[in-house]
Amino acid sequence: MESSSPLEDNRLGPSVCAPLAQQRLNLTFFTHVAGDREVLCTASHNGEAALTLLQSQADPAASLALQPGTSILAVYPHDKRPEVIGTFIRSLARARVVIHGLASSPSAITAVLSSSRIKPAVEQLFEHFTFPGYASPQEFFSAQAPPKEYLEKVVATYQEKVTKVYWIIPQSDLDLWGIHIATADILAGFAAALMEMGELGLAIPFLVALPGLGGQEFILSFSTARRQPGGADQGKEIRRVLKSHLPDLQPMRLTPVAGIFLHGPHFGDRYGIAHTLVTALAQAHISLLALSCTISTISLIIRQHELAAAQVILGNTFAAPVECAPAAARG
Repeated sequence: MESSSPLEDNRLGPSVCAPLAQQRLNLTFFTHVAGDREVLCTASHNGEAALTLLQSQADPAASLALQPGTSILAVYPHDKRPEVIGTFIRSLARARVVIHGLASSPSAITAVLSSSRIKPAVEQLFEHFTFPGYASPQEFFSAQAPPKEYLEKVVATYQEKVTKVYWIIPQSDLDLWGIHIATADILAGFAAALMEMGELGLAIPFLVALPGLGGQEFILSFSTARRQPGGADQGKEIRRVLKSHLPDLQPMRLTPVAGIFLHGPHFGDRYGIAHTLVTALAQAHISLLALSCTISTISLIIRQHELAAAQVILGNTFAAPVECAPAAARG
């Protein structure tokens, strides 16, 4: 299930995360950009129930849409390399895939697309990537377990008093870039820009793409390091690359921002994690600028001056290894 709607920032928890958590509905994919919209996925058999819940809590002016029959396709590890993200997007474009959502973690790039387009999408990925475990798309598909069998293996019920994560990693001194794209065709230009950033040795620790209702307009939001290794501001170079491939668009830059990355385990199989995160940030009066939850990582972007407070509240909210928690939380 995929749903998107514009939403006031202070309603993210009460209107989206809380009702789904209360009904124990897992979010297998979740993205948010402040002031714009959200895209979220649940298991297909929970789609109608999730939509009904969201509609019951939504602002009257909000728009929600249910997109049935979608699947999640991910490539990892990519280690924050923009050329991998760009090649992934280009492959989907050449497969004529309608992207219902796009999100990255430090290790994976993930797309939500129609289940009927999985085969041509995978075939295109094999044209541009080498997968050591599979010699061909046919070998890949032959190795996939049936959906029911797969779910029986991975879905578990967790009853944690404190939500456990493998680690919590902050990253400061970032820029947050935003681009509004009128048609999906321009995504190919954005893919080319990402590939040039890769040639320059840049990293993309955070990226989400949220389509508008109808699948045409896209909101792209991504982060890069604020400064070059020598200390010079990097914003001018990023803007140059974007403008060279997307000359008609006006990229927006918010700086400085910081990222926090919560890694595993199996966020998509445990309900309520996004609710716990959003609630903790709201209680600490921390503004959430953008968020992605995909595979086993939740990535969030906040204002840099709020990073220390965010580390404390998240260290107190989630159970992480001692070396990953801030000193104030270890106390």
